[in-house]
Amino acid sequence: MRDVDLFAVGLDVHERQPLLLLREVAGLRRLLPIWVGVPEANAIELERHHAQLPRPMTHQLVGQIVESFDRRLEQVCITSLRAGLFHAELIFDSGVRVSSRASDAVAVALHQRAPIRVEDSVLDEAGLSNAQVVSVDQPEEGIDAGSQAEELERFRRFLDTTSPEDFDTD
Repeated sequence: MRDVDLFAVGLDVHERQPLLLLREVAGLRRLLPIWVGVPEANAIELERHHAQLPRPMTHQLVGQIVESFDRRLEQVCITSLRAGLFHAELIFDSGVRVSSRASDAVAVALHQRAPIRVEDSVLDEAGLSNAQVVSVDQPEEGIDAGSQAEELERFRRFLDTTSPEDFDTD
């Protein structure tokens, strides 16, 4: 199992569908693209920016319920990819595991400041290696800002021309 962080929330312009990019924290630093719905992407983006709303969103409500029972979310884990759908689990301090959509799990994890993990088999199947995308998070020694901006633009073009079918391994 690998720790990941939320690298980006964007829009796949060809599919007209929001896209989450989770990034492996250590090791190969693969990216895991997960296509999500608009409401889920909005919830994640609001949580990512710590937006304060007059009433709680669903993932915030889940967090309040967990806390009201004196429980704590230990972690979320993206456990599998079946028929093109990511499956996840919320794992609580009591050992209880609750099945979840990956997008909901990410939103709850961000709200509860819980680690997000991905099974190795999922990253092996659907993760994008450095050979497939240009790394834009850490400039290599000797790369100037112009080169870094160029790499970022190449990565954006990659996202703009990518669709879920590009990752189908059947």
